[in-house]
Amino acid sequence: MSEVSEGVQAGDRTLDGAATGGEVELDGLTKKYGTVEAVRGISLSIRRGEFLAILGPSGAGKTTLLNMLTGFEKPTSGAIRINGRDVARLAPHKRGIGVVFQHYALFKHMTVAQNVGFPLRMRGMSMREQRGHIQHALELVKLEGYAARFPDRLSGGQQQRVALARAIVFRPALLLMDEPLGALDKRLREHMRVEIKRLQRNLGATVIYVTHDQNEALTMADRVAVMNDGVVEQLGTPDDLYERPSSAFVADFVGETNFFTGRAVLDPDGRVRVVLDGDRPEHHRDVENVASLRPGSGVEVGVRPEQVSLLPPDQAEAPAVPGTVSDVLYEGATALHVVETPIGDLSARLSLGSIRETRWDVGDRVAVHWDARAARGYPAADRAS
Repeated sequence: MSEVSEGVQAGDRTLDGAATGGEVELDGLTKKYGTVEAVRGISLSIRRGEFLAILGPSGAGKTTLLNMLTGFEKPTSGAIRINGRDVARLAPHKRGIGVVFQHYALFKHMTVAQNVGFPLRMRGMSMREQRGHIQHALELVKLEGYAARFPDRLSGGQQQRVALARAIVFRPALLLMDEPLGALDKRLREHMRVEIKRLQRNLGATVIYVTHDQNEALTMADRVAVMNDGVVEQLGTPDDLYERPSSAFVADFVGETNFFTGRAVLDPDGRVRVVLDGDRPEHHRDVENVASLRPGSGVEVGVRPEQVSLLPPDQAEAPAVPGTVSDVLYEGATALHVVETPIGDLSARLSLGSIRETRWDVGDRVAVHWDARAARGYPAADRAS
């Protein structure tokens, strides 16, 4: 296999000293396939040593964006700058980028040490010089003593560590990861998240991590770029995305959200508020980000399940919504309650503490309540993708 097909981007940097993260800037990056724009004018900056996750559903443009970063695809227009140098037209092996793929792409006929040392051999480094770099890379991924083994004698997690060691052995300015945990089981994925973050901190490396798994993105990244239909819908910290999603698409894709339809109305005092379909007409509800709502227009209101409270009907205060529990799903530390209401079915995730105080069963009548600050309003067409 060639170094390109193996994802080995040795680049032209020296191997002296510790790795330092690269600054990356995407400027108007666009990729067209015929009349289809897979990536549409993306501009963003990734700071030195930052862990950025690219998150989105299938077809959002994540893989196309990654392929342009690696050099496997040439952009139709726009620039890719690493430490100020435009690499958009450079061959993959000249970009100084390390890549870890989902399926690792290890050479089965090579030992662990030979796999890890492959980028160094491509640089013409002598075997004597390689040994120290290989040993250090294996120590970083905690695979000391595995150098003589072959990939088929390793577990999935160990193979993933070999792929990581190979990607970092030449100390690249930028490390790209394409769904690197997708082939692992749930428990091992959770363990490897911690290990990858530890490794990134130790190296001071800049990481761009492509995934469709929101849990990976939220738990690992310093910032997350949520992609949809070839553009970045929102770029922010994990708590920004979860607590303050800028669009209904982001609220729907990142975490779980109850959505209710309604219309924006203008109160006599000049405030924009919302009347939900099926709710009492006198219940004018406050929502966050009201500036995005135009009086008279259709809206969607999103509320997270953990922000919903269930109360006995006789303890309810307006504007609570009456409902009936239709299902209770035990989740361990929490229980998800599905409730039928006039404004639509909704989910309420209650902690074990609140469950011990009040246990709701299927058929129970309840009053559904949430704080106005927990509700965010979006234009009705905002969630379409």
